[in-house]
Amino acid sequence: MPLPSEEHFSADGAFILSVDALDGDDVAIGFRNFPWHTHADILSSMRNTPEPLAVRAFVDEILNDAAVIAMRYVDNIVSDVWVSDDPRSDLRYCQSNERIEFRYWSGAPFSPSST
Repeated sequence: MPLPSEEHFSADGAFILSVDALDGDDVAIGFRNFPWHTHADILSSMRNTPEPLAVRAFVDEILNDAAVIAMRYVDNIVSDVWVSDDPRSDLRYCQSNERIEFRYWSGAPFSPSST
């Protein structure tokens, strides 16, 4: 049985986190209007738990500020948003016209130097 689709709106209106049930029982989790996403089967294999539990845990981590959200700006426009596994590493790949900022779902800032 596929997982139901759901959307979560950040309090500051910056993001919509979506869980989308796709064809073939696939589920994608990402931020609406941005390219980054992950899938239930990937989360399941990384967490060694069934897909519904892995998706629920991942979404709950984001919504409860237990996951760091990265925002890539290109020429001062947000071009992508993702859940960062390693914020310091993410910073290594910035081009001269890019910057990456980190935050939590609540809007609280995150600094890679504090890890």
